[in-house]
Amino acid sequence: MKKLGIILSFVLFFSFVVSTSLFALRFELEEFRKLSADFKAESEPITDMDMNYCSVLKVEVDRPIDLSLKQKIYKKENIDEDEFYFYVSSREDNITFQAPHFVPLTVDVPKGGLKIGTTYYVRLATLEDVDVTINVEPEDAQIMVNGLIWERPKGKLIPGEYVIFLLAEGYEEILDTVLVSPTNTAFNYIMVEEEILQIEGQEVPVPQGDEPFIIEFNDYSIRITACEYTQQTLTISLSITNQIAERELTIMRNYTKAYDSEGNEYSPTTLEFANKTKNWDLTHNLVQDVPTKAQLIFKEIKKPISVITLLNLSLYDKDNKDFKVSYKSIPVTQ
Repeated sequence: MKKLGIILSFVLFFSFVVSTSLFALRFELEEFRKLSADFKAESEPITDMDMNYCSVLKVEVDRPIDLSLKQKIYKKENIDEDEFYFYVSSREDNITFQAPHFVPLTVDVPKGGLKIGTTYYVRLATLEDVDVTINVEPEDAQIMVNGLIWERPKGKLIPGEYVIFLLAEGYEEILDTVLVSPTNTAFNYIMVEEEILQIEGQEVPVPQGDEPFIIEFNDYSIRITACEYTQQTLTISLSITNQIAERELTIMRNYTKAYDSEGNEYSPTTLEFANKTKNWDLTHNLVQDVPTKAQLIFKEIKKPISVITLLNLSLYDKDNKDFKVSYKSIPVTQ
């Protein structure tokens, strides 16, 4: 069933979001290795702020480009329009390559770190956008790609993985992860009309978004109480209330998914339900009308997240079997 207030807030949020364009050019790392035969770092030594000798990156790109680094550069030398020397501190753990109209690319340095007075060879390929067509029935359906509104039907994307989200009044939503190939690509969708649940001939009321993070379904009231990101860990806190006689409820870890504003998909690494903790599906007996705390813990998320665009919470009980509740546009506190 559509939760119109939630969907509207989802659309409005991404209509104004400021994010990296889907249509910018991108880099792809092909090679990053020590270059034993190049003595640039030794023959022309330069020290960093700590007075240690710099490492040198000899970077080659497959096209002429105005390449730079996000890290501090102690010296840059253009070998050619597509080849450069960069002097950087040997203390750097990663390197971010950037250029006008390109999405910055951050890569880890080789295992063991950069060595003082050593030259490294880096080979970068550039990915160009391709024509992509997204056809949807009904024609007035809203199309979003990685959280950004798609102007139908044709556009351009860089080859790679994307999340397509389709919504239309009276139709079941579609969330699809697709792979755009280096050649022109077309995706075709036919949306299915939404079924209206009825009880004794009366339509079941649909929440209108006054409480966008509370869902009542199958005689459960499930509320999101907090969504926090700290120290590379995302924690979504829940309060689950069973509204009928006591029964067991299982949170299905493997089928519970969260998506960020770039379309990245995350599965929880740890579940907490009341006083129980588990790294797999977790079952707890719920007493009637007693709010019970639960947490979905997502670890090793290196990039900060500002919003969860979609949370699919997968659940199971004996009477209803597998079922799912979904939340959209959940703000994340840092």
